Amino acid sequence: MNSIGKPSIARRLGLGPRDAIVLTVAMALLGTLVAHADPPAKQASIVERMAAAQVRPRADHAPQTAAADGSTTSLTSRLIGTWKLIAIRDRDPATGTETPAARAAEDGQLIYTSNGRLSVQIVRKGRETAPKGSADGFSSYFGRWELLASEGCVVHHQDGNLNYAQIGRAARRYYSFDAEGRLSLATPSAKRDDGRVMSTVFVWEKIP
Repeated sequence: MNSIGKPSIARRLGLGPRDAIVLTVAMALLGTLVAHADPPAKQASIVERMAAAQVRPRADHAPQTAAADGSTTSLTSRLIGTWKLIAIRDRDPATGTETPAARAAEDGQLIYTSNGRLSVQIVRKGRETAPKGSADGFSSYFGRWELLASEGCVVHHQDGNLNYAQIGRAARRYYSFDAEGRLSLATPSAKRDDGRVMSTVFVWEKIP
C-alpha cells in the first residue's frame, strides 16, 4: 500500500464507494505532480490536508445533521419520528395571537425519517358532510424534508400530492416546540379571501 492511496482517508470522510474511487484517482494524480518537488512524507501530508479541506461526504437525501455546537444534530433527532395532528390554528403575524381554525383538526399524521423522507396526512372536521368521493377537508403528500435551522424552518419537498397542482412544491414550515414537546409547524403568512394576513399553524404530538 503506498502512502498516497490510504483507504483510511475515504473512511474518515465517510465517502461512498464511488466518491472513494474519485478521491483515490485525484490523490494519485496530485501525487504524481508533487513527486518531483517534495519527499514522500510531505506528499502524503499535502494530499491528506487537501482531501480533508475539499472533499465532503454526499448528503443528497438526508436532512442537515451537523452544526459547530451540535444544536442542529439535536434538533434533527427531535424532529425524526411519527407525529399525530392534535390542532389547527390561525396565527396573526402582527400580534402572534393564535385562534382555533374554522375547520379544526380531526386526525392526521406526520412522519420524518432519518434518511430525509417525509409523509403528511391532514384530516379536518366536517368531512362527513362532503359529497361521496370528495377529498374536501383531506390533504396528503409525500417527499423529502430539509432542515434549515438558521431560518427556523423545515422545507417539505413534495414529490407527490393529492392536489396535483402542489406536486414539486417546496413548502416552508416554521417550527417551534412547547413545554410539553409538542411541535408547531406554521405556514408563511399570506393574505386570505377576507383580506386578513394570517398563517396556519399545525400542532403535532409525537407518538412514542
